Amino acid sequence: MNKKVDDFYFYNSPRAISRMENMRFADPSKTPWSPLTKPLSECKVSLISTAGIHLKTDKTYDYDRERREPTWGDPSHREIPKYAKQEDCLYTHLHIDTSFLSKDRNVSFPVEIFSQYEKEGIIGTLSETLYSTMGYTPNFHPLLKKTAPLIAEKMKSEGVDAAFLFPV
Repeated sequence: MNKKVDDFYFYNSPRAISRMENMRFADPSKTPWSPLTKPLSECKVSLISTAGIHLKTDKTYDYDRERREPTWGDPSHREIPKYAKQEDCLYTHLHIDTSFLSKDRNVSFPVEIFSQYEKEGIIGTLSETLYSTMGYTPNFHPLLKKTAPLIAEKMKSEGVDAAFLFPV
């Protein structure tokens, strides 16, 4: 049985609306920020998409669990080599229409655009490894405590200076 997940169902519930009405916004002055120490044209850059992209040879995200537990989202990530082509990847996400990504991944994973930026000297280089996560993770603690540090460590080991996040 292929059960469709309706993420808006959870955001439109009275409980969710009440929680959103009582939300406090973060103080931007307390947001961690690391300014670039060199021009972008000299930086090694990586990309992070939240579109649930992975190589065809990778283990898929855990959609079976998400179908069973619609308020759960897979907090893991996938590493995608910068040389992987459009057709080497699968564009899968239960909460968005991925047909547009299957036709042109640049709408949420602009690899070709940043490769062109590299050729034009707008960025220094595109990193060897690019990343994707599942954009629907209501419990973001595993994402913050495990996934993000893993991605940051890999970026650090590759000498990445800046990363661009493409949320869906």
